Amino acid sequence: MSARRVVVVGAGGAGIPLASRLALAGVDVTLVEAGSCFATDAAREAALGPAWTVRAAMPGSRHAWTYPAELQDGRAWSIARGRILGGSTAVNGAYFQRPHPDDFARWAEVAGPEWSYSACLPALRRLERDLDFGADSVHGTAGPVPVQRADGNDVLTRGFLAASIAAGASAEADKNGGGESGVGLLPRNARGARRADSLRSYAALLSGVRICVDTDVVQVRSEHGRVSGVEVVADRGQKFLPADEVVLCAGAIETPRLLRASGIDAGGAVGAGLSDHAAVGIAWLPREGITLSEPVAGWTAAWNAPAGAVADRAVEYLFAVTPTAAIVMGDPDAGGPLDLRVTLTAPATRGRVSPRSDPVAVRYRHLSDAGDREALREAVRVGARLLRSSALADVVGWSSLDDVDVADDARLDAWVTAQLGTALHASSTARMGAADDPGAVVDPHGRVFGIEGLRVADTSILPVVPSRGTALVAVMLGERI
Repeated sequence: MSARRVVVVGAGGAGIPLASRLALAGVDVTLVEAGSCFATDAAREAALGPAWTVRAAMPGSRHAWTYPAELQDGRAWSIARGRILGGSTAVNGAYFQRPHPDDFARWAEVAGPEWSYSACLPALRRLERDLDFGADSVHGTAGPVPVQRADGNDVLTRGFLAASIAAGASAEADKNGGGESGVGLLPRNARGARRADSLRSYAALLSGVRICVDTDVVQVRSEHGRVSGVEVVADRGQKFLPADEVVLCAGAIETPRLLRASGIDAGGAVGAGLSDHAAVGIAWLPREGITLSEPVAGWTAAWNAPAGAVADRAVEYLFAVTPTAAIVMGDPDAGGPLDLRVTLTAPATRGRVSPRSDPVAVRYRHLSDAGDREALREAVRVGARLLRSSALADVVGWSSLDDVDVADDARLDAWVTAQLGTALHASSTARMGAADDPGAVVDPHGRVFGIEGLRVADTSILPVVPSRGTALVAVMLGERI
C-alpha cells in the first residue's frame, strides 16, 4: 500500500515543522513554497542579515509578500510577510516568546481542552532546545529550535528592567516559564546574532520532504466534497499536484485568501475575525556619552503587563537596544533614535482579510473599539513615564513625547493616531471551534468544515491573537497539528 500523500502549502514557521514530522512518520510529503531558496547557507545569511535586523521583512522586499492594507478606515498602509523558505521566521527579529497560559485558557474555551496549556506543553517542550534553563518540567533541550536570552548586562537593558519594576511590574525571570506576567529578558530563536529560523532549525529533519520552491498555489481542488490536490503555477506553467490531504500553512493572511479562491467561505467566516496587535513606538535618544553595544539583538527585554496593571487591557512594552534605522536597514553603524514599542496585546477590535479581488488585502480597524483606544492611550502615558523615570535618567536624553501634553486626551490621541502601526501578529482568520459555531472554519484538529482532507495549521486557526508574539506559536501549531 502506498504512503498517504500530503501537500503542505507554505514553508514557514508552521509548515516546515509539520512537513518534517509527517515525513518522519512515513507520510509522502510535498512542501510547496511561493518564495525562493539559496544555494548556500552563507548566501542566505548575507541576503537576510543577522537576527537583529528585519530588512528582508520590509514592504517591497523580494523575500516577502507585500500587501496593501488599512490600519484604520481609509488610512492606507503596507505590510509584508515572509516569502521564502522559513517564512516570516527567516526575516523577523527573532523574538520567540511562548503564549501565556492565560492565552491557552482563552483558546480552550472555544476549541476545547486539547488547546489548554497543559495539553500543549509537550509540543512546546518538543520544539525547543533551551540553552538557558535546561530540561525540566517546563522546558526541553532536545528540540530543533535553540532558544536563548540576551545577557541583559548592558546599561540600557538594566535601566529598563529597573524602571519597569519601579513602575509596578513583577519580575518575570523566565518569559517562557508559564508564571506571572511581568518584565524580563526576551527569549530568542537565535544564538548571538545568528537567527535560527524554521528552515535552519528543522533542516536535519527535512530529508524525507519533497520541497517545491518558487511555486504559487492557485487553488485547492476537490471532488465530491473531498480534496484531490492543488493547482500551482511555477516556471514551467500551471500544473496539478494530487494529494490525499492538503494542509494550508500559508499564514493568517494568505491562507484565508487561498480558501476563498478555492470556493470555501464558511458562511462568511473565512477572513473574518482578524485579530492583531495595534502598536506605537516612542522614539528616544541616549544621552551623550552612552555607547551602544555592537548589535546582537534588536530587542532584549519586555514588560508584559496584564489587564489592570497599567491599563484596562493587557499591553506590552518592547525595549530596543539597537537604533530603529539599524534594525530596518541592517546597517550596524546606522544611528538615530531607538524605540520603546507600546503594544495593545488583548484587543477587542476585529479586522478582516479580503478576497484576492479586493485591492485592499487587510483591513485592521485598529482602535475602532473605544476600550482599545483608551487602553493604548493610558499605556503610552506609562511608557512616557518609564523613559523619564529615575532608573533611566542617566540613559535617556530625548523622547518623542517630550513636547506632547500626555495629560490631554485629545492631543495624546492625535499623537497615537499619527504613530500607529501594527505588530504583524495576524491571527484568527480561519479560527477553530465546534461544528455548530457560526464563526468557526476548522475543528480543533485544523480540519476545514464541509470538505474532507483539507486542514489549516497556522495562526489563522487561533480563536484570538496571543498576548505575546506569534513566531513560536506558529512553530507549535505545526508540531501540534
